[in-house]
Amino acid sequence: MNDSVVCLLDSDRGIYIPQAFAEQFIGAEWGISEEEVEILLDGPDNELYWETWDCVISYAEYTDANGNTFRLHHDGDLFAYCIELMSPEEQHNFFGDY
Repeated sequence: MNDSVVCLLDSDRGIYIPQAFAEQFIGAEWGISEEEVEILLDGPDNELYWETWDCVISYAEYTDANGNTFRLHHDGDLFAYCIELMSPEEQHNFFGDY
């Protein structure tokens, strides 16, 4: 990833975004356990699906070849972002006032 913000999955997937994330960006590179991947792969019928997704969104990180660390942001679409690569204007546009 070279951009500061990358759209990984669009909102068209709706409640299946966590499942699609587990399918396409499987675990280890984002620091997600095998158990969490399995729960997400089960889909929204698994009673732990949303709880697991909340945990994944809170701590998952991916470090690219240049040492940039990306985190996840799910607001309709699912994004990977690197706060260190973002300008103050990009941060404001992406997160609003925080």
